[in-house]
Amino acid sequence: MIAIMSVDVEEWFHIPSGTDNILTFDKWDQAPQRVGEVIPQILDLFDQNRVTATFFFLGWIAEKHPQLVKDTFMRGHEIAAHGYAHKLIYNQTQNEFKEDIYKAKSILENLTGKNVIGYRAPGFSITPETEWAFDILAELGFKYDSSIFPGKRFYGHYDNFNEKPVLVKTQNQEIIEFPQTLIDFGLIKLSFFGGGYFRLFPEFIIKRMCRIVVKKNRPLIMYIHPRDMDVDQPHVKLPLLKKMRHYINISKTTEKLSNITRGFDFKSFEMILSDPDFIVSITAEHGT
Repeated sequence: MIAIMSVDVEEWFHIPSGTDNILTFDKWDQAPQRVGEVIPQILDLFDQNRVTATFFFLGWIAEKHPQLVKDTFMRGHEIAAHGYAHKLIYNQTQNEFKEDIYKAKSILENLTGKNVIGYRAPGFSITPETEWAFDILAELGFKYDSSIFPGKRFYGHYDNFNEKPVLVKTQNQEIIEFPQTLIDFGLIKLSFFGGGYFRLFPEFIIKRMCRIVVKKNRPLIMYIHPRDMDVDQPHVKLPLLKKMRHYINISKTTEKLSNITRGFDFKSFEMILSDPDFIVSITAEHGT
């Protein structure tokens, strides 16, 4: 069984809107910052439940909170990149994307003294039109990516992508893609394992969906944002449906996360990649 826990370390205002975020980049410095309050709570929860996770840090967050990166790393978790300025890939040129992730990767490696091998795009924004991102990621030394949502959604999606990890061949070297875990209901595919989905669905349903994934011998990949459990975050004016999606059940997330993480042996992406059996299985499946 493969169960992976991940945290997208970004602020309450890092919600994509058009070609930017609900709060434009020039206003970030003046906004209240909350990750310094919430990440320690997540770290304590993971310690209690013996969870080792991958923390995908925004480079901008790492610049503002370098000790937060160091503390997370020292407590045994993997530090990976979420880009620098929380830009959806399909809103960037190839050069802009390369500069963004190179900057983030450099900041994180300078703070930890360790190579950053993992990346997740804001909004799961590797799509059929942005597959060029794999070439750039491999060129910069990333070993794996977790940026594909293999079903329909509000932002980036890649409907017909494989539901299991895939070896992607690039102009440089192969890179492993870990698509987000979904449940296929035929007419629709849903994720119960992160963000608004995790907050929306009751705990017993999420646990049931987890068991379905495990029974099918697929990786169970979960993700959380600090804002998903931050009851004290500022709220922004949003259309009703979007408001519900971003703020529903925040007060219940911490307990739900604690209960679910007690039931599975959650590890980081890095730990999974270090397992020879996983590497053998994925290379055998793809004939390499």
